[in-house]
Amino acid sequence: MKNTLDLSSEEIKELEELNKHPVDYSDIPETLDFSKAKFKYYKVTPKKEPITFRLDADLIAVMKGTGKGYQTKVNKILRDAFMGT
Repeated sequence: MKNTLDLSSEEIKELEELNKHPVDYSDIPETLDFSKAKFKYYKVTPKKEPITFRLDADLIAVMKGTGKGYQTKVNKILRDAFMGT
């Protein structure tokens, strides 16, 4: 493609003439309305990694006392504390 500096005066006149005529959009299909479209979002879950670390016995008892899923709750507490999410 030529730079406008490389165009001849005839080419520049031709472009100026093109600008005087409206563009015909009749052959372009009508745009679909996506305003009510439902999109599927995928949640990316971080990979879990088993580790071992030591906690105070009373803390473990309190966490286990919250019922099933206490490790998930500990994970959420730590994530919120350190990652702000």
